[in-house]
Amino acid sequence: MTATCREACCSVTPRLSVTELFERGFRRLREAPRAIAGASCRGADGNTAIFSLDIADGRIVAVGFHASCCATLIAYCEYLVEITPGFQLAIARELTAANLVDSVPGVPALKRDRAVLAIAAFRAALAAADAPQQGAPIDESRLHLRHPAS
Repeated sequence: MTATCREACCSVTPRLSVTELFERGFRRLREAPRAIAGASCRGADGNTAIFSLDIADGRIVAVGFHASCCATLIAYCEYLVEITPGFQLAIARELTAANLVDSVPGVPALKRDRAVLAIAAFRAALAAADAPQQGAPIDESRLHLRHPAS
């Protein structure tokens, strides 16, 4: 007998409509960015999205985003914000645009390409989390020998 996975990625999340996700996401747009910000991504139609993350012990603690005023894009971004806290970074990297399209019902076929932009912006934030943080204080005390007699 095997136990059920209790990781955040395997927990069942209710399916929300585009309207519900847009309303939540539109309110979230006013929040301040998190500690680690990814690069801004732009779609072919001019929409933009950027994600920011708080990470602790290799897990996503909190996610924020800013996106242009496309209801579908905001809904996709909000879905990522709601499901990814608690994910390990390796698991979060495996999310795809197809996962978003399958998880957010009611998106017209012409607007499903917004999922690609949302995933690209989310992955840019994950890449920024992997890169050494610029401007972080460097502890140089380990680089210098200290003489007790001095």
